[in-house]
Amino acid sequence: MSASEIVMHQMFAEAVAHYHPFGEYLGYQEAADGFIVYYEGTNGQQYMAIDTEGNVLGDTTMGTTRTVGAFAVGVAILDALFGGSSS
Repeated sequence: MSASEIVMHQMFAEAVAHYHPFGEYLGYQEAADGFIVYYEGTNGQQYMAIDTEGNVLGDTTMGTTRTVGAFAVGVAILDALFGGSSS
């Protein structure tokens, strides 16, 4: 697993722990405009759709839009590291 994948897993696991303290992070998948984050909730497997800005577009448990601050900061760091260095 690459360093960037490890960082992404850590950020998404923190987001799940923050919004779903009893949920267990399962993984993520890239989507057209962001990511789908999977977690095990009280009603089985659930997911959150998160855009590249860190906004939770949909959550099968909550159904609300909110910002994941740590995710947005992480994306900015990764963008600076990988996007800025690919001349």
